[in-house]
Amino acid sequence: MSSTQMVDAPARKRPSHWQKANKVARHWLSAATGGSRLAPLLQDAPRPLINPDARLVVLFSPKSACTTVVMWFLHHLGHGQKARDYAAWPHHYRTRVYSRSALYRKACKLDLSGFKVVKVIRDPFERAESAFRHALCTSLLETEVVPVLDDHAVVQRGLSFDRYLTFLERSDLATCNPHFRPQRHAIEDALPVHHLINITREDLHARLREIERELGLPAPGPEFDDWLLSIRHHRRPLEELRDAGDLYHFPFTPRQARKGPWPAAKAFITSDARARLEKLYAVDIRHYAQPAGVPPSND
Repeated sequence: MSSTQMVDAPARKRPSHWQKANKVARHWLSAATGGSRLAPLLQDAPRPLINPDARLVVLFSPKSACTTVVMWFLHHLGHGQKARDYAAWPHHYRTRVYSRSALYRKACKLDLSGFKVVKVIRDPFERAESAFRHALCTSLLETEVVPVLDDHAVVQRGLSFDRYLTFLERSDLATCNPHFRPQRHAIEDALPVHHLINITREDLHARLREIERELGLPAPGPEFDDWLLSIRHHRRPLEELRDAGDLYHFPFTPRQARKGPWPAAKAFITSDARARLEKLYAVDIRHYAQPAGVPPSND
């Protein structure tokens, strides 16, 4: 069956493992935030990060330098060392400690209208390739992709970018795992973004230093750089796959995604892939296809 024939396949009705877990978390946060007008928006994953003392809200998306952004946020929240002591991977502290804390519950009840909002994004096409590799590298291949495609053989045979896009087309991108969702967050309809950082076109660290100066936050010391270095092993393979023919339809295995060689992101973005991604992530392209440093539209 061709990719165009598969586009209109019905979305999966059975909730994924992630959706079941998130339903519980949303119920907990809804009860914790009470009647705040932003409460329903704050429940959307990935949940906004709130620093009450700095009057700062940080919006991030998986596969858009999210780990660096979360670490930066936790550092300025004063939780950097706690997070590192808790687990090597900072997202464990974010989801298991910070997001369940009294600090976060109280922050969600605040009037956030006067807070500075920082949003970090990535080019949607480049991000799609990164999410594709991430799915292959992790349990998401079996827990998310396999059920939607109804094809367990991809675990051994491999998954092509073409088939990955079919997985996205069959998924509900409003409720699926955040690694595959659009980057636009529901709360952006209520709070204006003051600092939009596109990591594809801009230096993330330079922009974060600018924000620190504006908010009067001290620049992180060497301990933050050490923390960043400690998670470098999660990055893409260094060896690049070249001259390998039709990479759009080539089935890549989990081992290739982890160990390489792995193609450059642009190798996957054929004219067909671009057209499909433009439909899938139209909201991101509409709101974020602007010059570097210009806040997104809130239309």
